[in-house]
Amino acid sequence: MSHRLRRWKGMAASAVMPDQRPVSDDDAALIAAAKKAVEKAQRDLELAVTRALKNGASTRSIAALGFATNTVLKYGHSHGWPTAAERAKFNESRWDRYRDSKD
Repeated sequence: MSHRLRRWKGMAASAVMPDQRPVSDDDAALIAAAKKAVEKAQRDLELAVTRALKNGASTRSIAALGFATNTVLKYGHSHGWPTAAERAKFNESRWDRYRDSKD
């Protein structure tokens, strides 16, 4: 344990933490509006990623825009991607696709 940590351990919290000061109503309104804008932007981002997935973009190509692949999958799954038809297409084998193209 360092000597600095030992020195802080014996002090009261009031000596370490500054006193709490209230947020003004104007600042609280600005913070609330900014938080709401961030939440809307996050939702718009998730829906845009999901739309790209539903339009046929690969997760890898979307991830190349600056996302982790898991994040792309998370956004898509939380907004209804893949659809039942897309899932059936993903699960069909190469033989199934070859056989259907011959018909």
